[in-house]
Amino acid sequence: MDDSIGGKTWSLDQRARAALLLERARCQLADGDPEGAVVYAEELLDEDPDDADALLVVADAAPRYGHGEVGLLAAQKARRLGRDPGVIEAAAMLSACLVDDALAATAAILEANTANARAWAVRAQALEVLGRLAEADDALERAHALRPESYPRAVQLHEAQWDAAVREALSMLDTPERRVAARWRVELRDAPTIDDLQSVRPVAPPATFALLLTTDGGPVLRAFRRPLCRGANDAEEVSMRLAEAIRYEVELRAE
Repeated sequence: MDDSIGGKTWSLDQRARAALLLERARCQLADGDPEGAVVYAEELLDEDPDDADALLVVADAAPRYGHGEVGLLAAQKARRLGRDPGVIEAAAMLSACLVDDALAATAAILEANTANARAWAVRAQALEVLGRLAEADDALERAHALRPESYPRAVQLHEAQWDAAVREALSMLDTPERRVAARWRVELRDAPTIDDLQSVRPVAPPATFALLLTTDGGPVLRAFRRPLCRGANDAEEVSMRLAEAIRYEVELRAE
């Protein structure tokens, strides 16, 4: 960053520039733009591949938009450089579908500090994938009690509301998208299984809203209630999330 004032050239020294880029990366992440955060962090890593702070930003941000393996590699490198990624690494493990590893990591974190809300939330999602829903509910309640603004209780829909939510999601699609989706059978499940997540490449993260699966009976869109409801304000937002997931699957098949 250069500027000229009164015939003199001014520039940020390398340390100040690195601090500015890191601050921007962290702000992007805090503002809900993980891809933007990675852009700034990668600019730092281009200059210093061993910048542990930038690696931790990538480790935290990349899994939030489906790149769990990238996040995990960044977390592991930060650990080799002497930084403990803590729950960031556990979240990356979960996003990369390493469910047992994520459970073990959160157990160690919570043994040291039971007040780590994010560790409880990551643990809850891992337990969901394993079908241990009662334990998952307990872990989610612990996360909510510690940080209710970050981990609100999930909106609850009864069966008739779910039927309406699916119809509403389909109505949000453009006509060509609806024509494609009309050929799919919709199944509602509480949460994805490991088999569901590993049936696609790259593997899908446990926070996935829906997956299109090939079965003997034809294509099935399997939608997952708990991820769809987590953090949603109401049934309309659940429908919007499901519509987004359907659009993604339609576009994926069109490529």
